[in-house]
Amino acid sequence: MSVTEEEKICIILPAYNEASSIGEVLTKLMPMAAEQGWEVTVVDDGSSDDTGKITGEHGAKLITHSHNRGYGASLTTGARATDANIVVFIDSDGQQDQNDIPRLLEHIGQYDMVVGARTKDSYTDPYRRVGKKLLKWFANYLAKEKIPDINSGFRAFKREVLLRYLHLMPQGFSFSTTSTLAMLKGGHQIKWIPIKTTKRIGTSTVKQLKHGPETMMLMLRLTVLFDPLRVFLPVSGILIFLAVLMTTLNFILYRRAVPASAIFLGISAVIIFMLGLLTDQVSAIRREQHKRL
Repeated sequence: MSVTEEEKICIILPAYNEASSIGEVLTKLMPMAAEQGWEVTVVDDGSSDDTGKITGEHGAKLITHSHNRGYGASLTTGARATDANIVVFIDSDGQQDQNDIPRLLEHIGQYDMVVGARTKDSYTDPYRRVGKKLLKWFANYLAKEKIPDINSGFRAFKREVLLRYLHLMPQGFSFSTTSTLAMLKGGHQIKWIPIKTTKRIGTSTVKQLKHGPETMMLMLRLTVLFDPLRVFLPVSGILIFLAVLMTTLNFILYRRAVPASAIFLGISAVIIFMLGLLTDQVSAIRREQHKRL
């Protein structure tokens, strides 16, 4: 189900020092936007180059941050600044093909979020492949389902749905990953559309060793918010297993009673389990209140 003619669409591009690419991207995007009646907004995240100047020359709406606030902050600013019914996030580094935008919009009427999932023949930085696989495995575990592309920056949202989750979104590069997990845990309908991406223009500011652990921690916090037992139960189970294992080995090797360390692990497992149940009840109340908003 595609969007109707009455629905307003805004294409949002976050940009930080993208003078080498933003002109080429807008040259391709603006004619299509004019033909389709889309609004195009570039959020200049405190760039020190000519990103803002080039944006103005191409006629796109420009929002400027006084200082660099982060990728997620730029998307949040763009989403809140428009009154469009549908918002589409696309990177300003030339990786994605603007001709894929209609493919996302074709399904947004039926789904709350449509994500451009990168195919295997898409370009991937060799230094980031291991980190991406680890992040994907961790996300699949937390979400309890297979996610085709956890952190694609090319996605369309129903704006009214997105606004309900913006307070949970980080200001940095983890916005895409966090929004995916939030929508999944929130029970929203999501569609994955295969896309092919190319090598970006310019140099990426993503630092895998810094942003990777930050992203995983945000995902863990979000899971505790929506589905805490997914985190607490495994931890409690591991501690119980270790307590039983230590007790068994101690009895077989030394014929002694339950060791103090096993007792400590057992008590810790019970405390964590009860804490998980309590957190789950709080989470259920919060989810119910969130649905009423």
